[in-house]
Amino acid sequence: MKHKLLTTALLVFVLSMVLAQTTNWVKIFDGKTMTGWKVMAVHGGNGGIWEVQNGLLVGNQEKDHKGGLIGTEKKYSDFEIELEFKVDNPADTGLFLRTREDGMGYQITIDYHKTGYIGSLYAPAEGGFIQVNKLWEQYFKKDKWNTLRARVEGQPAHVQAWLNGYKTIDFTDNRDRYPREGYIGLQVHGGADAWGDASRARYRNIKVMELK
Repeated sequence: MKHKLLTTALLVFVLSMVLAQTTNWVKIFDGKTMTGWKVMAVHGGNGGIWEVQNGLLVGNQEKDHKGGLIGTEKKYSDFEIELEFKVDNPADTGLFLRTREDGMGYQITIDYHKTGYIGSLYAPAEGGFIQVNKLWEQYFKKDKWNTLRARVEGQPAHVQAWLNGYKTIDFTDNRDRYPREGYIGLQVHGGADAWGDASRARYRNIKVMELK
């Protein structure tokens, strides 16, 4: 009897922890407006063109092939973020973590073109990859919705990312490369070669869980 009570108590505890984690997720895109987000004129552009269409956050280049970021008005420090994305080919976009006002931060790449990578870690301020996952095509769903999850914590930062449940990044920095706190950004990369005239990047179900 005592063993059953202990087992039941343990099960209740585990379920309560799972429920607590589940309820700590907060949606940061309501599917109707861009409330809580603002266009950031960074990376040599005005921010790109961002619209809400049929419940999706849709990004596109400006007419002169310039881009930039759309960023959260709130700044985050240690957190986990999950979203779904669907991109045309070619499109050069990405998820930015702990982003500075000048648009520089840890970038989880969503570069869907011949020489691109999805789910790798890039440092735009330095113009190079920090960690590359060349196996992304094994996990990526072409012409379908894909789930990207990222987690950043500590300083120097520990950055992890998962594409459709498969871990693509696990990196611990050796210096304070970016601030401990910054906004979350989504990118429209500038340049005629980075984006097709009819290409779009689409996002939905964007949610964040802050880590205490």
